[in-house]
This record gives sequence, structure tokens and C-alpha cells, in this order.
Amino acid sequence: MKPEQQNRKYFTIAIYSLIVLLVGIGFVFLLWNFSTVKLYISKILDICSPIMYGALIAYILNPLMKIFEEKVFKNRKAEEGLSRTARRIVSVIMTFLSFFVLLALFVWMILPQLTNSIKDLGEKFPTYLQSVEDLAHSIAASGGALATAIESLLTTINEFIDNSYDLLKQYLPVITSMLQSVALGALDIVLGIVFSIYFLMAKESIAAQTKKFIRAIFKETTYENILRIVSLTDNTFGKYFTGAIIDSFLVGVVCFILMTILRLPYAPLISVVIGVTNVIPYFGPFIGAIPSAIILFVANPIYAVYFVVMILVLQQIDGNIIAPRIHSSSTGLAPVWVIVAVTLMSGILGFIGMFIGVPLFSVIYTLIKEQVEKHLAKKSLPLKTVDYMSEMGRAYCEKPEKEKKPWKEKWKSMLTKAPKKKKNTPTPKKKKK
Repeated sequence: MKPEQQNRKYFTIAIYSLIVLLVGIGFVFLLWNFSTVKLYISKILDICSPIMYGALIAYILNPLMKIFEEKVFKNRKAEEGLSRTARRIVSVIMTFLSFFVLLALFVWMILPQLTNSIKDLGEKFPTYLQSVEDLAHSIAASGGALATAIESLLTTINEFIDNSYDLLKQYLPVITSMLQSVALGALDIVLGIVFSIYFLMAKESIAAQTKKFIRAIFKETTYENILRIVSLTDNTFGKYFTGAIIDSFLVGVVCFILMTILRLPYAPLISVVIGVTNVIPYFGPFIGAIPSAIILFVANPIYAVYFVVMILVLQQIDGNIIAPRIHSSSTGLAPVWVIVAVTLMSGILGFIGMFIGVPLFSVIYTLIKEQVEKHLAKKSLPLKTVDYMSEMGRAYCEKPEKEKKPWKEKWKSMLTKAPKKKKNTPTPKKKKK
């Protein structure tokens, strides 16, 4: 080996060793000063929150803008119609106009009934509380272990009510800071809408600049992998949230119709709660149903029974009819991985993790699966999971393939019956004389 090549080799080893040492020192520093680093990260995120809101709004409204730009205002001939810039401006204006009109229509339809439900609940809540307290006193007067437990519960509730003024006085600064944060959040959303307009107007140039920056830093293979991961993330998140929003809207509408038929109170309020929490898979229905059942139980215990039965029926309809036709294979995760995704991501990212946990975990799962199959293919090993099961597990998991007929043929086969065959009765033979 030449001296120049040997020196270059040692120099490369030294550079890599220095990088590893610096990364290790940085990691130890982060662990040692985690609270300070977390504070600085939260400040940076607070400063960048309008930009993140703008990117999120632009990402949500981009499909609607593409419909206006490519379908509604598309030029049939190159010489006629609007220019490209004018078409983009008109499409952005129509997108935000449609969004605000739909939002105002939704608020106009839901907000009055929602306000009346909350007002009615607030007016009748003392009466409901008094009836529950009378019921508890009557049980406590009968004696027994249950009576003792209820008596202690009533004592705790009365102490909490007596100390509520002191608690309110104690937590008043916290409530004030929360209201200030809500006001700042509303201002960030307004600024985010302004940023989203600029993002939609210049989305091609922003995407090209980002690709240019990535290509300048990384190799071609790394660049292609980053673009593939971004495309996979966009596809997964888009399909999942589109299906989840449509599914939640339909579940809320069906819940409102069923509660109206059963004449249950607070139908608008509870339907909105059920529809919003239905975005969270598996845990969402319970998160929305438990407080709703408590509200109905305070009004009338029999209402809570009707509501619980109705929710069980509604979840069966959603799980077997609505959701499979909307979501289809948007994530490709088994039910057990969906539960793991919601549990892990909610623990790591908090309440937001419940909403974005499933598509984020689906992207990670897909990337790990690709790497595993890539290494198995190098070793000339089978790629299917079924090949690594026992005979009993394979017989349990493998389903016999059935011929899929279109629904029209199925209905025709069900409605049309095969004609009955006439029995061939033998002709009697004539006796010879």
C-alpha cells in the first residue's frame, strides 16, 4: 500500500472515531441536562407553531385545491382560459372559501343544538345531583357494607363541594394561564392560515428547493430512499385521515339518528363527542361513550342502559360495515399492532399520539418489514410469514381461497331459483293376454 493511501485510510478512521466520540458526548450531555434541553425545544416549537399549523392546513386543503385547479378551472386549449398563475390564485381562493363555508354551515347546524344541550344540562344538573344524593341516602339508611361505602362517598363529595371555592381560588392563576395559551393558540392558527396560503401558492418551488437541499447533502441512493419514505408517509397519512374523518362523520350521524329514534336527551352533544373520539381506533368509542353514559345516567338510569346497548350495536355496524369499506387497507396493520401503536404513541406523544399513532406506526412497520424481507432475500429464505409457522398455526391462519363473484351475480343467484326438475315417472307396461 502506498504511503498516501495509508495516510488517507488512517485519516478516515480518525474522522469517524472523532464523529462517534462527539455523538457520544452530545448524547451524554442531553441526558445530563434533559430538562433544560426540553425547555429549549418547547420554546423552539412554540416559535415555529404558526409555520407547522400552516403546513398542516396546506396539507389538508391541497387535495381540494387540486380538484379546483385540475378539474374545475382546467383549460381545454392552451390559448383559451386562465394562465397558470391566475388559475392557482383562483383555486386557492375557492379552496379557502369552500372550507370556510362548510365550516360555517357545520357550526350553524350544530352549535345552537349543542349550546342548548349544554345549557339544559347545566340547569338540570343540580336536580340530577340531588336525586342521586337522595338515592344514596336511602341506600345508606338500609345499612350494610354498601351503605357504609356510599356514606363515605357522600362525605367526600360534600367536603369537595365545601372546599370548591378555595380550590377555585387556588387554581385561578392556572385557569388564567390556560385561557392565555388558548388565545395565543388561536392567534397561531390565524397566522397558520396565512402561511398555508403561501405554501399552497408556491408548493412546487418549496418541494423543489427541499429536494435540491437533500440531493446536495446525501448520495443518490440515500436521496431516493428519503423520497420513497416521504411518499410512503404521505400516502399512508392521507388515506388514513381521509377514511377516519369520513368514518367518524358517518358514525356521528348514525348516533344522532339512533338517539333521536330512542328519544334520548342531549343527542347533538353526545353525537359530536362520539364522532370526534371515533377517530381514535379501538379506545376512542370507550373514551366517548363512558362520559356520555354518565351524563345520561344522571338524567335517568334507564337512558344509560339504552345508550350502552345502542353504542354496542353502533360499533358492530361501524366495525363490520362502515369502517372496512372506507379504510380497506389504508394501514395494513393487524388489530394487535393497532392497539400497540395507540398505546406506545400515546405514551410517547401524549394525546396527539392517539390520533397520529396508527399511521406513524404503519410507516415504521412497513420500513422494518422491507428491510427484513431484503435480508431474507439475500439469504434465499422464504419471505411469507406463514412459512415460519407450525402446521397447526398455518392451518389456523391460512384461509381457503374462494371465488369472488361480483355483487350483481350474487344477487341474481340469490333471487333466481333453479327450476325444479320433473320426476320421470315410469309408464305402466301393458299386460299381455
